Amino acid sequence: MVACADIGLRRGNNEDAVGVRPKAEPWPVAVLADGMGGYNAGEVASTMAVDLVTAALQHGPGADASGKTAECELVDALRMANTAILAAQSTPGCQGMGTTVVVALVLQQQLLLAHLGDSRAYAWREGRLQRITRDHSLVQQDIDAGLISEQQAKASRFSHLVTRALGVTPEIEPELNLWPLRQRDRIMLCSDGLTDMLDDDRLQDLFSEQAPLPLLLHRLIASANKAGGKDNISVVLMEADIDSQPA
Repeated sequence: MVACADIGLRRGNNEDAVGVRPKAEPWPVAVLADGMGGYNAGEVASTMAVDLVTAALQHGPGADASGKTAECELVDALRMANTAILAAQSTPGCQGMGTTVVVALVLQQQLLLAHLGDSRAYAWREGRLQRITRDHSLVQQDIDAGLISEQQAKASRFSHLVTRALGVTPEIEPELNLWPLRQRDRIMLCSDGLTDMLDDDRLQDLFSEQAPLPLLLHRLIASANKAGGKDNISVVLMEADIDSQPA
């Protein structure tokens, strides 16, 4: 796993946060959060989300725990982080803060993903980049209803209004996805600072270069900045090594 949260070219502070624990027990974990634009102390909310979720998932049951147990632990960790962020809003300067979040847990030959908001997860397999998650946003709802196209959504003034996030309501509904891992699968978690600047075709081109993960990470962020760098840009990359996992 490799990760970076870059400030971009237009923002004065970085409201993105990332955390990776490739050797964590019982499950390796990666967390990416994007403090909600236009809200106070977004950087506080995103850092809290990454730190609290990562810590909670390192103190769970034994490594032989089932996938169902992992799902419960992951949802509980997100609910705990949501409660903590809501409570922290009583602190001066933190009122109204919130964050999107996407989390990846590495299980036995599977990846368990949970997300709230428009931070995404992608998978690269056999020359093809696939989007795993679907944005929780107003424009995504319009896309699903056939009212607007992906291109129109990018130009919409409502493009960054999310329908789910941490720190907004007492109850949350994280969406879960299971991705069956194959040898050399590459997984990317990213904030909208990347995907607003680079469409899926451009991301596909960068993955097609088959660069080592640290170099690919650098190229993704550099390309987003070259395209304008209008927002903070956070990326987590991981590559599956199924052969090294215990049977």
